[in-house]
Amino acid sequence: MNFCLIEPAGDKEEGSIGAFYIMDKLRRLGHKVDIIQPETPRYHYDIELISVHHPEDFPRLQATPKHGKIRLAGGHVTYNNPRPIIPLIDALCLGDGETWIENAANLLEKEFTALALKDLSGTIVSELWLKDAPLPVRNFEKPLPKNAPYLNRPNTLSAAWYIEVARGCPYSCHYCELGHSMPYRYRTYEDVLRMIDSCDTSVTRKIVFFAPDEASTPHYAEFLEHARNRNMRQAFGSYRLDRIIKMGGIPVDKNQLVRVGVDGLTEATRKQVHKHLTDAQIVEYFKLMLAQGHENFKIFQMFAHSWERPDEDFAEWERLTNAIFSLSHEKTVSLRVKWTPLIPQPITPLADDKAIYHQKTARLIKAWHERVRSVNGWRVENDGIMSAKSHARQIALTHGDETSLLEGARYINHAWRKHE
Repeated sequence: MNFCLIEPAGDKEEGSIGAFYIMDKLRRLGHKVDIIQPETPRYHYDIELISVHHPEDFPRLQATPKHGKIRLAGGHVTYNNPRPIIPLIDALCLGDGETWIENAANLLEKEFTALALKDLSGTIVSELWLKDAPLPVRNFEKPLPKNAPYLNRPNTLSAAWYIEVARGCPYSCHYCELGHSMPYRYRTYEDVLRMIDSCDTSVTRKIVFFAPDEASTPHYAEFLEHARNRNMRQAFGSYRLDRIIKMGGIPVDKNQLVRVGVDGLTEATRKQVHKHLTDAQIVEYFKLMLAQGHENFKIFQMFAHSWERPDEDFAEWERLTNAIFSLSHEKTVSLRVKWTPLIPQPITPLADDKAIYHQKTARLIKAWHERVRSVNGWRVENDGIMSAKSHARQIALTHGDETSLLEGARYINHAWRKHE
């Protein structure tokens, strides 16, 4: 069978590690897989694979014509709320896909119809699906398959080898689907070393350890050392702030971008969303990292909770950051802050939160960045803030049902055309 793979994610977001694993598995099984763009005018494929990363991809999928006789879909959104895309495909993999795609390919070779997949674990067959039916149990890989390292952005200056060290999240923050949608699984020490050793350093020496929180993975320091011994370096890493404190710091290059989530303007909010970080811990984190000579930081910050008080809450944030900016350090320090309003995720404890986007909070954020652009040897950058319009659109897409994308869709499974 010949396959095509489409990521309706836009140029900047395409190239997911999950899509690579599916493609790599099929090629190792002897199947031909072409990577094409949604608008590519080729319609001769047996199987069309759609990898959907984010609800923002939904409108692009809606506008994508069908390129294969059978359209299969999967991706990150299937762990959370896949309902809007069910009518736009023929069969859907919920959860992890490596073993699923192998089993699906074997079944389709015997009987070339989406109905052949109806008894496959973690599967929705669009033709048989009823609106608002309970979602089946998601498919999980355990242990994690022995995948190859993934070369992201080849032939560019951003090219890097991605090494997946874990899936899922060991924490259960109330706003994040990762800790509620799948069990936490990490790769063995030997498997991660195998993946590092199989990276072709003549292509690039950049490496990314892929996980929701790298430092929670056992042997993380050894992985870093092993990569260094091959003269490989990270450009960025994602960590739990409290985990870094517990470890007494992390052994990364001083100029590596260290990314942590704060995810609440106040201690009270962070406690309410089950991200138990005190202001004192946040100051301690920066004090520890600055003492180690670190100079490149990024914070993910969240606002727009229904209980938010713009003036009072932002005043607490300013008091915290004033304490951070007063810490002593020798070199100029870079701090990027990414501002994201709460998007209630359907499978989380905050699924029903009203997520009020206060324009006043947005104005306070922008005014604060103007004041602290350069202060006490800190260069502070606004790394982006979502608009109220985009926020409302993303909530609507995230909470959509099976009828949300029918109007104007380029392909609708025949069983759903009566719902248009």
